Amino acid sequence: MIGAICPSVFEYRALDKAALRKKGVSLVQSGMGKLRAMHACAGLHRKHPKLKHILLLGKAGGLTDNLKIGEVIEPHLFIEQDYFAEPFEKFPNQIRRTRFKKRLPQSTETVMLTQDRFLTENPYREGPYAKKFKKISCDMESYAVAHYCEQTAIPYSVVKLISDSADETADHDFLKACRQLAPKLNQTVLEVVERFQG
Repeated sequence: MIGAICPSVFEYRALDKAALRKKGVSLVQSGMGKLRAMHACAGLHRKHPKLKHILLLGKAGGLTDNLKIGEVIEPHLFIEQDYFAEPFEKFPNQIRRTRFKKRLPQSTETVMLTQDRFLTENPYREGPYAKKFKKISCDMESYAVAHYCEQTAIPYSVVKLISDSADETADHDFLKACRQLAPKLNQTVLEVVERFQG
């Protein structure tokens, strides 16, 4: 059994639920944000104790100019950007995939910044992340899914499509991308699932 988490209702509507069920996928629409994503992981794990894999799918913002709308990404490093508890914990919290394996040959590897707000401006265009990492994306769920799966030793993958450039037009671009990229998202998810079974 593969557990799949889709954050927003806009993304969820794009997916062929019947085809995914036939392929042994348990799909949940979690809602947006780290807390809801973590709750979805726990719910899938509770419902399917022998869960073999958790797949987070959907859309992400591109924080570097070399990520284009519609591009398929697979992050290898997850950074919890909005959690700050120094001096008690080091900032920022990071999870690096030690045995990272891309699910799709055409996807792009990125660093994923996760925070609990939808970005309509890009504070990362200049600064330490831009100097350190070549390709940076952002979302509101990936770090939580990576954290849960690392703690429970459940294999996981994050596959998303770039929907916007995290700028002043991001909210408009996100909704536009949800409409225009719906077939590509569905096709991408089905292809990922096929590769699990192959």
